[in-house]
Amino acid sequence: LGPSISIERPFKPSWIDLFNTWVENLPMSVWVFHLLLGIGLILIHVLFLWWDDNRQTEEIFPIIIFNSLASPYVLVFIYLLDKQALHALETMRPVLDMAEEDYTDFEYRLSTMPFLAPLLAGSLIMIMTILLPTVTISPARYAVLEQLPTFTVVFHILDKSSAFLFGVLILHTIRQLRLVNQINKRVTHINLFQLSPLQAFSRLTGSTAIGLLVFIYPWMLINPELLFDPILFANVAVYSLIAIIVFVWPLWGVHRIIDQEKRKVLHANDLRFEALLAKFNRHVDDGDYAASDKLHGTITSIDIQQKRINAVPTWPWRSETARLVLTAVALPIMLMILQYFIFQALDM
Repeated sequence: LGPSISIERPFKPSWIDLFNTWVENLPMSVWVFHLLLGIGLILIHVLFLWWDDNRQTEEIFPIIIFNSLASPYVLVFIYLLDKQALHALETMRPVLDMAEEDYTDFEYRLSTMPFLAPLLAGSLIMIMTILLPTVTISPARYAVLEQLPTFTVVFHILDKSSAFLFGVLILHTIRQLRLVNQINKRVTHINLFQLSPLQAFSRLTGSTAIGLLVFIYPWMLINPELLFDPILFANVAVYSLIAIIVFVWPLWGVHRIIDQEKRKVLHANDLRFEALLAKFNRHVDDGDYAASDKLHGTITSIDIQQKRINAVPTWPWRSETARLVLTAVALPIMLMILQYFIFQALDM
């Protein structure tokens, strides 16, 4: 991770960036490492479950899986977002008004967090997670923890560790998308027929939005009774709205720039069309039909241009990216609502 050009670092990298760099340099795939980490955490859970000589694994196993995979998921997710951000910046470079020094600085900041900030953000979310049971109901699966004194200690340590990393992910998301917004303000070269560079960061914002939802919805699906808690249900709704904002807000500046350019080009085309049409009508009024016929093809070309320009999208994302994000937001909510009404109908 990090910039391709050596510069004086504006700040010391965070421990999570140092960790990701260490993992990247291991003689194995990043994916393999995090898969092994997840399996190792599952085995730790199972070991202490066996230590307490409890066989109620059918109750506790779903949250063991979630608890074990949450931390590796957040770590690899941050790693992939950093990689994707650097690739998007490189793709967008031709349309940016940015000196080499500024470009390299953005490279570093996009893929690196300050040393202290993740510690503070993670600690804050971890404290909130510890306090959350005082205002909401606990999952029914947690009832078995009362019979597992040793396992419960280990479970909560790993559970709060994933909450800590989720706080780091929130900070990472806010920092990175603010930087994307700043970078988008540097766009100066607009070609309405070559929008690919301007769409580069939409994959990053879309991946971030979907990745945040992937973290929260499995927890609700393995604990369906939480749907009856209005506070948690409201949190999920707000969380979905945040995912949409994460996708759209950093791209708002580029949308405005494309929209302004489109209006300018359409206005110029309107003036051209108006002038040609006036000239065409003068030839018709003068009876010079040969001259008017020569202008007919030009007028048709201008009209085709007008329709083509009108069809240019002003939002800097591909339609399939937007559909994927909207599906990720809407489908789980619809399933949760449907599940809620099924539970109500069955009086469960």
